[in-house]
Amino acid sequence: MARILYGVMGDASGHVNRAKIIAQELRHHEFLFVGGNRIQDLRAAGYLVEEVPLASTIYKGNSVDVLATMVNASKVFGIGKSIVKRLADVIRQFDPHLIVSDYEYFTPLAARSLGRMCVSLDHQHILTCCTNVTLKGHYLSRFMTNSVIRVFYSNSLLHLIVSFFKLPPRDPSTTEIFPAILRREVTQYKPEEADHVLVYQTSPTFQRLFPLMESLNRPFYVYGFGTRPSHGNIVFKAPSVQGFLEDLATCQYVITNGGHNVISEALYLGKPVFSFPISYAYEQLINGYFLSELGYGAYSTAPNCSVQLLRSFEERLDDYRFRIRGGNYFGNELVAQRLEELIGCDYSISELKLQSNNFQQ
Repeated sequence: MARILYGVMGDASGHVNRAKIIAQELRHHEFLFVGGNRIQDLRAAGYLVEEVPLASTIYKGNSVDVLATMVNASKVFGIGKSIVKRLADVIRQFDPHLIVSDYEYFTPLAARSLGRMCVSLDHQHILTCCTNVTLKGHYLSRFMTNSVIRVFYSNSLLHLIVSFFKLPPRDPSTTEIFPAILRREVTQYKPEEADHVLVYQTSPTFQRLFPLMESLNRPFYVYGFGTRPSHGNIVFKAPSVQGFLEDLATCQYVITNGGHNVISEALYLGKPVFSFPISYAYEQLINGYFLSELGYGAYSTAPNCSVQLLRSFEERLDDYRFRIRGGNYFGNELVAQRLEELIGCDYSISELKLQSNNFQQ
């Protein structure tokens, strides 16, 4: 049995869910999770947790509140040295055989301070570690997002990227691409087609969705706005993993922001996706773009999306479903295998390149 120290960005459930999935895939090892906010879900699941402050992203409407997010981040990074020192002590005491970070800021810095290798496992680095597209009209969003990733979240030696789409790595010796990581529960559901649409929102601030849903003659099951009374064809659902997956498996299609995990689960179950990416969250915009490019769905960044756009999307559902069938959206076993191979290894750059080349062959 190996010891694995795993940093987690607890700002969004996707990172926490992915960390829990990895722990389940490698259940014969001991895990210590590092992070804040929703990382408490991992403590509730019985895992060891070391809490650290979190530079949370703050939303307003369907947009990142850039100023509020920067102010919050400055407070957290301002005490960074003391946190890194504390985590370095935790690493010495726990003495992990493998250190992993899912977009967590402090873990790679603490590992580096001790001369230890940290492996990055997330989706965000597909923006900076892969040859990518530049979307016209979104240069500021791209610059801001990529700058944050490069400056604050690129202190790991090796990047394992999970994604429902594949792009060529800039440096294949330090970047490896895998299919998405999904909750095992998703694989237990058989897709069906009832009449409802599943709506999932990261934050309950995107009020412009309601007129769109009210204008379409079908039920909408909505997660992310909290529990509240139903309103016409709109049914608000309380948080529930089982309820969500049942509604996902039986829906006609999914409306969501641009979060990678929800999109990947929907695609695994053959469901087309209409994405409303959060403004200034360039990763979500890229996810929406590739949904459209691959024929898996559509996306919109318009301040006021027209009902006709959704109706046109509905007319193409069969075509989207056909395209989705050709994809590979389940990378759990491949990623677990790769992490197993990295246990006990603290590579230098040259050793890592040789080891990575052998793995790819």
